[in-house]
Amino acid sequence: MRALLRGARKRARSARYRLRERRDPTLLGSDEVAEALRQAGLGEGDAVFFQAAMSAFGSFEAGSASVIYGLERALGAGGLAAMPAFTLDATMQAYIERDLVFDARATPSRMGRVSEDFRCLDGTVRSVHPTHSVTARGAGATTLVAGSEATPVPFGEGTPFARLAELDAWQVFFGCGTGPMTIYHCFECLRRPPFPLAVFAECVYEARCLDLSGDELVMRTLAHDPRYVSGRIDSSPRIQAIYREAILAGGGKCVSLGRGEIIAIRISSLFEVFERLLGERQTIYEHDPDSTEAELTPQARALGDE
Repeated sequence: MRALLRGARKRARSARYRLRERRDPTLLGSDEVAEALRQAGLGEGDAVFFQAAMSAFGSFEAGSASVIYGLERALGAGGLAAMPAFTLDATMQAYIERDLVFDARATPSRMGRVSEDFRCLDGTVRSVHPTHSVTARGAGATTLVAGSEATPVPFGEGTPFARLAELDAWQVFFGCGTGPMTIYHCFECLRRPPFPLAVFAECVYEARCLDLSGDELVMRTLAHDPRYVSGRIDSSPRIQAIYREAILAGGGKCVSLGRGEIIAIRISSLFEVFERLLGERQTIYEHDPDSTEAELTPQARALGDE
């Protein structure tokens, strides 16, 4: 049902976008993208986790290439760009239980046109994870994605998400608003004391994967507890508004581009926002943080000790 609703919303947005562009076209190029990203704070040599939705802005001269090239121009030759290349079209648990084989070389990203075209560029590398892989290009890209298949906590130590946090990379919401708050899961996994909601299900899953060399391996991973999905930020405009306001009050920048907006903030500052909101009993979930025992999960602790 969740997948059907998402599909319906996507088709409705697409129809509105086409109608709007016929009535009042807005054409943007890589120059405008690069300049807007610089205004948002990005500069030469920076690292960024980039989540994008092109339809918010208007039309781009070269489609997704305008966005990707504009991003790389803003970062320069020494920059590092990373994007989600997530594969799931259902809850994490349900997707893994299908026993599909993840191929880091060929399994498409379901995170939109920018993400998929970025994945397909020569020189892009990708982490190994059946649902939450990350693609990267630029300085340090191979190091960023290496070894993630050995990390059973999907967003914790040794994953690209944790390494982006260590680099104090920029989190950029490019036209997508604050709904895709993936980096929050990294905060959940890295926080000490442990995050006060048991967000992972009890089972440790095994998933078949092919790495970038085509070698097959079996990866052990935790999966999010599906009970938390329905009330999460990506399906709650109310929570999105809370986090947008908090990000801008916590040092984030908002820059207009065409009809849309870009929100950018350093991950260190973003984690401070998360911590402050948590102190106010506000998470990205509708659940009360005090309603569950204050620990991550026994599985996460046990796997971390191995």
